Amino acid sequence: MNAVLQGPLSERFREPNTPFLSPDRVAETFGFQVQEIAERAHVHRNTPRARPQAQQLQKYLQDLLRVLSVTVEMTGDVQRAAFLMRNEPLRAFDRKTADTLVREGRTDDVIAYLESFAGGAVG
Repeated sequence: MNAVLQGPLSERFREPNTPFLSPDRVAETFGFQVQEIAERAHVHRNTPRARPQAQQLQKYLQDLLRVLSVTVEMTGDVQRAAFLMRNEPLRAFDRKTADTLVREGRTDDVIAYLESFAGGAVG
């Protein structure tokens, strides 16, 4: 199991009284509308409200929070990390943002890239 699902950061995004991540809480942190979360997760626009436990939606939220967790480790601040994920172009990925790469299904690539900085390597 990955660190974001074991650590206290995940509790901040938990749907109350469930074992699922909250689309509303994730949307609020990243400055998205809930419909944007649906679009990014490639689910119907009503899914975040009607079925927040939907597997495809939860997978997207988990991936987004996995990258957020690594970024928070680097910055020390959730809001700054979310801002950087949405806005900082990554040279190694043709100047795409981490947010864009998560939407493209490249979560593991982004995490490996970010963790290379923590290990002292220059990406």
